[in-house]
Amino acid sequence: MSKDQFVVALDIGSSKISCVVANLDGSRISVIGAHTGESKGIKSGVVNNIDKAVSSINDVINKAEMMSGQAISRVVVTISGTHIESLNSRGVVAVSGQNSEINADDISRVNDAAQALSLPSSREIVHVLPREYVVDRQKGISDPSGMTGIRLEVEANIIHGSTTAIKNLVKCVQQIGIEVDQLAYSGLSSAEAVLTDTEKELGTILIDIGGGTMDLIIYSSGRPAYSAVLPIGGQDITNDLAIGLRALLEDAEKVKVRLSDYEEFSSKAVIIDKNGREAKIPKGELYVGDLNFGMDSVPISVLNEIIYKRLEEAFKFVKIYVKKAGFADKLPAGVVLTGGTSMIPGIENIAEDIFRLPVRVGKPSGIIGLADQIQTPSHSAVIGALKYVSSTIQESGRTNGRRNGTIMGINERIKSFFKSFLP
Repeated sequence: MSKDQFVVALDIGSSKISCVVANLDGSRISVIGAHTGESKGIKSGVVNNIDKAVSSINDVINKAEMMSGQAISRVVVTISGTHIESLNSRGVVAVSGQNSEINADDISRVNDAAQALSLPSSREIVHVLPREYVVDRQKGISDPSGMTGIRLEVEANIIHGSTTAIKNLVKCVQQIGIEVDQLAYSGLSSAEAVLTDTEKELGTILIDIGGGTMDLIIYSSGRPAYSAVLPIGGQDITNDLAIGLRALLEDAEKVKVRLSDYEEFSSKAVIIDKNGREAKIPKGELYVGDLNFGMDSVPISVLNEIIYKRLEEAFKFVKIYVKKAGFADKLPAGVVLTGGTSMIPGIENIAEDIFRLPVRVGKPSGIIGLADQIQTPSHSAVIGALKYVSSTIQESGRTNGRRNGTIMGINERIKSFFKSFLP
């Protein structure tokens, strides 16, 4: 394997930014560097402060470079936000190949025809995802390459977003001297990382619950059929906990994270608090003695009630979207939850009560190397984006991520970063 053949994925979320660098050897993805840092200047998946966003992205990229030993110049970037929408479109072309044999050019032309939509100038297409090809009225074809026919049709799912939001996100990355090689919808990326082929074929809905948004994507007959983004996420749960417990947002966030690791805390009969004294944890309570609560613990039942109400509301909204898309009672594989907020204990039970379908929490898979620290639901999008761009590279035969000359690449990007602050 060439040392130069590596891929880089950047997940820019509302609460965190993750960058993963990996070597690519055929279908094998080996992680050689990764870093996750705090996200600033991003709200509900959209840039609201370019300077803060640029600084956050630059910090994460720098640390990923240091860990991997590679200079990063091109990345695939995940995109989210309530501006993301989807629709289904059809394209039709005449087969032009010799002996009426369908070739790559015919497939490319019919996909282009499917995206010849009358979208407003304020909208930009992010993905064209073929759902089904039709050759001379023969339906249900997933890959028509090499088949013989006269007329080729495609039904495609078009994911599009706000041109302004997309340009601002791309600008933040470009200001530190990095080229955005591709954009990948976060929901699609997460699906690549956690869904099985069976789930995609039978019909399922994936819900990636991030800090500021919930990314939805519905699969039917093995293909994406509908996508949407809701402005609800883990930060809303943090706000509810802060109000319910009369606590600072910082302390409420720590309580939420600690609740996700409740088994670790509950396994300890005694904890040494911030004053150096022993604090016993009553059964069914969470230790908060080191926070600004004025007490050593709070009942788990109180925390669960606050969280349940917010998640119940969110899942009911998702159910409305699913019904509006025409997929109510058509998703026998059920619901797959992922994203950082999906690690809240008991979230599967809440979702099952609302959807009346089987529910599981999905963890990303399919990578090797330094993968232990990132094979968690909170990293589904960045790992999925890595797999997404890797498949693209295999098809095109080119590499992603490397700038010629490691030291020169870093120096150029540092200069570009400081120039972005000059008038």
